[in-house]
Formats: sequence, C-alpha cells, structure tokens
Amino acid sequence: MWKDSKNIIIIPDEFTISGSTYNVSLVENSEKDLGGALGDFTNLFHEIRLAKTCRVDEEEIDMPEDEFIKTYLHELGHCFGYWYKGDNSEEFANAFANFMFEYLTSKKCYDLLHSSKE
Repeated sequence: MWKDSKNIIIIPDEFTISGSTYNVSLVENSEKDLGGALGDFTNLFHEIRLAKTCRVDEEEIDMPEDEFIKTYLHELGHCFGYWYKGDNSEEFANAFANFMFEYLTSKKCYDLLHSSKE
C-alpha cells in the first residue's frame, strides 16, 4: 500500500487541496533541518517537509518506516485542519494521522464491482 513495485515508499511529491498545490519535500536530518521535528507543514508556502533521519540517543538513524508514514499523515492532518476551521492543533493532526494510519494498514479490500451478492 505504501510501496511501489521497487519496494520504495510512495508519498506524493505534490497534491492539491482547496485549489492550492502543496509540495512534499524530504530533508536530511530532523535536528539540522527541522529544529528536532520529524516533519512540518507551512500553509503560507504550501509545503510539507519530512526528515529522512533523526537523532536517537546520540546516534543518527533512518526514520522507521511506520513513523515516517505517520509523520506524513500528521502533517497532512495539519493541512486538512487548516482548511477546516483553521484548526492547527496537534490534537487534530495526531488523531488524523493515527486514525488514517490504522485505517490504511488494517483495511481488507474486495472487488465491489465483481463480487456476487447472495
């Protein structure tokens, strides 16, 4: 679901919400590039930035895949919240990210168009 045929995580380079195109970019390190945050959202610049690495116990590590995806969803939650009542709260972004992550990773799919109904 989150990877392409080459086993690479798929997060969009850009997307459009409410007529505005947002860019998604990767930065090398959370400490150096985002002041310790794993990601950020800036509506004024229409941008989400995500860190590829972070510091844990004085060691620089690659972001764990599940946390990388949750961070993207968290920042996307800020984007949606901005357009919904200007809600920039961490509570909304956290709830959105965790609900969407669980939904996307736990859903079971079947072909609605070709399934027989009894």
